[in-house]
Amino acid sequence: MKKFNRFYAYIAVCAAMFFWGISFVWTKQLLNNGFNVIFIVTTRLIVSFLLLFLIFKFTKRLEKVKKQDIPKFLFLAFFEPFLYFIGENYGLKYVDASFAAIFIAIIPVVIPLGLRLFCYEKINNSIIIGVIISIIGIIIMSVGNSFSFNVDIKGILLLSLAVLSAAGYSIMLSKLLNYNPVTITVYQNLIAFVYYLPLLCITNFKSVINNTALTMQWNFESFFALVMLSVFCSSIAFIGYSYAAKHISIAKASVFTNTIPVITIAFAVLIGQEHITINKIVGIFIVIGGVFCSQFMIKKK
Repeated sequence: MKKFNRFYAYIAVCAAMFFWGISFVWTKQLLNNGFNVIFIVTTRLIVSFLLLFLIFKFTKRLEKVKKQDIPKFLFLAFFEPFLYFIGENYGLKYVDASFAAIFIAIIPVVIPLGLRLFCYEKINNSIIIGVIISIIGIIIMSVGNSFSFNVDIKGILLLSLAVLSAAGYSIMLSKLLNYNPVTITVYQNLIAFVYYLPLLCITNFKSVINNTALTMQWNFESFFALVMLSVFCSSIAFIGYSYAAKHISIAKASVFTNTIPVITIAFAVLIGQEHITINKIVGIFIVIGGVFCSQFMIKKK
């Protein structure tokens, strides 16, 4: 049974990374259609919550949260999606996407350190080696031939917020793995929606004053993107990641986040938004090799 759980955990984490990888394409479509970041994130959270709550409350799979665990859920949602999305999305306004991809790639390094400091978990050398290899691959994919970045201190600070938020999320998640992944995702999204609600009111009020609310193009493409983000990226992906964290450890599951740029580039190439290059092909194979090393190059005790 344990072998099957691990097998399903790897399928779950791969599915989560796939959906998070292509989420950038759907988000980009919405941004191009006049939607702001806060509206996109808040909408996908509330739709995800309502969908999962109705399905799993009806099937009686939704667990009741213990009173002593409520603060943990509050911190979990505060770190991610709330702070993480603010740091990542607004950080991209001040730095190149290539630099952001490399900066975010240090998350799998920070998470084991955080787990070591706050949860006293041992850091596995194979995970660190795998992360370093995959970061090299991301650098090769991102910098291309120019080897130059547009760096702004505001962008660095915001991306640092995203990285630290991911570490905080992982620490809190490790304390809540006694709940099933659906319960974690449902309450996480509900709480995060409440956090985002004041920001949504402020941004919508500003958009009305500035007459920018009318720029949102409600067409099939926008509706489809919002549904995909809600169902697959805010629901299935988080459930899959929580399931993987429970069965293969958070540190090992986090290394898979370095495959997100690979998936984004591959999907963008498929739909014609990007062109494949030698450095991207080489980088993709290096990233995959790094992830493989982090999972399987482990000495048995």
